[in-house]
Amino acid sequence: MAYQIQPLLANGALRGFHISWQMDAPSSLQVRANIDLNQNGVLDPDELQAFADSNSPLMKPYNYFLTIEDGKSAAPLPFDVVNFSARDGGRGFQGGIFLEFDVQLSHPIKHNQAQLQMQDPTWYIGFMPRMGQVLAADSECSSDFTREKRQTPTQGEQEVQRIVVQCTAGSVARPAAQISPIHGPINGDHS
Repeated sequence: MAYQIQPLLANGALRGFHISWQMDAPSSLQVRANIDLNQNGVLDPDELQAFADSNSPLMKPYNYFLTIEDGKSAAPLPFDVVNFSARDGGRGFQGGIFLEFDVQLSHPIKHNQAQLQMQDPTWYIGFMPRMGQVLAADSECSSDFTREKRQTPTQGEQEVQRIVVQCTAGSVARPAAQISPIHGPINGDHS
């Protein structure tokens, strides 16, 4: 899945995120073949929503493959997922089937810095930023993307991605861990 994140701001606080996952071409083709129930060659809104509705309960036990932490204290932030939907981006290079949802933090963050991890604990689904852009282009926030190696209970040592999002005006997200075990330092907005 290729992802993109849109921070949701309200009253000067970070209240959540809009998450967009783009399926790869083979997965999109398979979904297209399986959910076009009326076989009209078009994915109708009701077919797409039925697909989303059948997948949301499967992801809920895994917390939608998402962990969110306070950017200052690293404390886990509880959240709810709403508006889970699917859309058809077409068959072109930027197309595919998208799963999208809003993440609502239980308590908005006043200092507007959060750390996110998107990781399937079974290591079946791989996540990466969409075309190198962690944040949506119209975001008022900045981001840093890092990789870390962590020991997992069942899969041994694995690389984990961390996304730091900073929405306070004039400041840039700069987490302490900036080293990728494979690619060297990773720094910069939308990296």
